[in-house]
Amino acid sequence: MRLTKKVQICIGREYGSGGHAVAEKLGRDLNINVYDKNLISMIAKKHELDENALHDSDERLANPFFEPYSPYGVETGTISERLYMLQAEIIREEAAKGSSVFVGRCANDILRNEPNLVSLFIYAPKPYRIERIMRIEDIHDSSAAEKIIKRADKTRRAYYQFYTDKRWGTSEGMDLLLNSASLGVDGCVKAIEHYLVLRGMAEE
Repeated sequence: MRLTKKVQICIGREYGSGGHAVAEKLGRDLNINVYDKNLISMIAKKHELDENALHDSDERLANPFFEPYSPYGVETGTISERLYMLQAEIIREEAAKGSSVFVGRCANDILRNEPNLVSLFIYAPKPYRIERIMRIEDIHDSSAAEKIIKRADKTRRAYYQFYTDKRWGTSEGMDLLLNSASLGVDGCVKAIEHYLVLRGMAEE
């Protein structure tokens, strides 16, 4: 598989659906960079910030009653708000360099003016996600895994909908919605690659 155009692929995902795994395999197949939590390390290094503090605020909507105001700049409020702005800056910079895969972090909205933007969402039924999280994170209680999933999805939904004014987990603003329980990671990647070919962005 070879890209024929500069493309920005943005992947939203339910927690436990395997969205990160899909992004990693897609990046390897297309030989392009994948950006997920590594954005935090890039920001911390560039701006000389506390990486652990940034991780705590990653993809979380700021709560001014509980979250301290950012010491990193008077032009912003909380650390979460500052982090969103810094991530948007890095996402645009990396997109300008070449084709990329971005996982979450409102990248599809940040890059909405890119001419070759592909936005997709990976989802799966809750039982599949519970089983997957229990296996990957070595959790033995299904109710505990379900609570983690509910909390993570709620956090991502609030964050995404606040910054984009779009509905998270729906077809709004998306080119593809893929069920990873039905397709598996490999099947999701093949579906995305086939879509790129159909759009004239890649060739076998």
